[in-house]
Amino acid sequence: MSLDAFSESFGVLKDPRQTAKITYPLFDVLFLTLCAVIAGAEGWEDIEDFGVAHLDSSLYP
Repeated sequence: MSLDAFSESFGVLKDPRQTAKITYPLFDVLFLTLCAVIAGAEGWEDIEDFGVAHLDSSLYP
């Protein structure tokens, strides 16, 4: 699956979160979650660990 196919499939989703409470864009959360699960994450803590290990912290708060 290319990033374009992913964005076409999930880009149409509406983000129901309150704007003031959003730290990460919905697309980034979904993509990170998918990548973490493919890499073997078995729960939210594993997904968080994957994100911490792979995201460039200078790009996000």
